[in-house]
Amino acid sequence: MKKLFISLLSVLSASVASAADFPVTIESCGTPVTFSGPPKRAVINDLNMAEMAFALDLQDRIVGLTGISGWYKMTPEFKKAMGSIPELAPKYPTLETLLAAEPDFFFAGWNYGMKVGGEVTPDTLSKYGIKTFVLE
Repeated sequence: MKKLFISLLSVLSASVASAADFPVTIESCGTPVTFSGPPKRAVINDLNMAEMAFALDLQDRIVGLTGISGWYKMTPEFKKAMGSIPELAPKYPTLETLLAAEPDFFFAGWNYGMKVGGEVTPDTLSKYGIKTFVLE
């Protein structure tokens, strides 16, 4: 969990990272992913991953959430942190849903958000210039 938090922090947090701190390369499912700068338009899948991003005060870089209300009951605290960030899909996002949000980054878990044989995978998203960080 600590490694995950540090990776997320290094990729997303512009307040901590300066231009000199990039490029940053992280490992996502055994594959190196290099970021030339912090993502500007992130979509986050799952309540727990959204809470990590909120703890880093990254709401201004999040253009949408997925996989929240279809699985969880949102607490008043979560709703407050979420603010005006739209939920794009209550459960699994489709490729079409993600592309409509025009993200440059998707943070999700393997088998919840992305899966082998699914239409939303690191490979399919990379074709559209969307980088991924997959919790495995």
